Amino acid sequence: MSRKDIPSNAMKNLDGIIEKIDHHIGEKEKIREDALKTSRDIIICCRRGIQQLHRDQMDEAENYIKQASAKLAQLYDFTRDHPDIFHAGFVENAAQEFVEIHCLYNIMKGQDLPDPDTIQTTYSAYLLGLCDVVGELRRGALDFMLGGNTAKANEYLQHMDRIYDAIMSFDYPSALVPIKKKQDMVRGLIEKTRGELVVSNCEQRIYERTHEFHGILDQANEEKTNRKKKAVAGEEDDIDIDKVW
Repeated sequence: MSRKDIPSNAMKNLDGIIEKIDHHIGEKEKIREDALKTSRDIIICCRRGIQQLHRDQMDEAENYIKQASAKLAQLYDFTRDHPDIFHAGFVENAAQEFVEIHCLYNIMKGQDLPDPDTIQTTYSAYLLGLCDVVGELRRGALDFMLGGNTAKANEYLQHMDRIYDAIMSFDYPSALVPIKKKQDMVRGLIEKTRGELVVSNCEQRIYERTHEFHGILDQANEEKTNRKKKAVAGEEDDIDIDKVW
């Protein structure tokens, strides 16, 4: 059959195919937009919650965690049947933020870390979110240093060390778990915090010794003043006696 012999009714289903494809892409675009909005809402909830944690407003922080948890479940539901959207990056970013605030909350409450299966996040999101907790622990340690509570700052540094030891056991290609940059970041934060804590401890000791020295000086001055008063009182007594005689 030559090209001139193509039947006139060829491709009569083209419009139907295009319409079906357009409908499918349109639905996917709607899902993507909903997923983007939900992921942004999760990130906002988590960041506000972290602010409340650093202000020691635990109840308010817990409310933000609950909101983020519900929205993350919605996000996973949106993208469950759309792996291209799920793996686009923003879903994992939102999950990492949720892991970060949940782990930080539990640490500050003195509780065990949340299990990734329990809070229903992917293992990679959990691992990367755990790395980010170190930055928030550093922030807390600095706040304690400024308040003169070096013991609590040192406790936070110990938590940072434990997380670092745990994540350094992962040595997989970045295509599987992009953790190498996070490991380097965590190591840098710990080294910097440890140096600042050493300086803070030294300043605290200097302050304590100076305060102790001032106390000794005050005591010595007070004793000196008392001796002078007694000496003057003794002289006045002698003068009074002479006047009597």
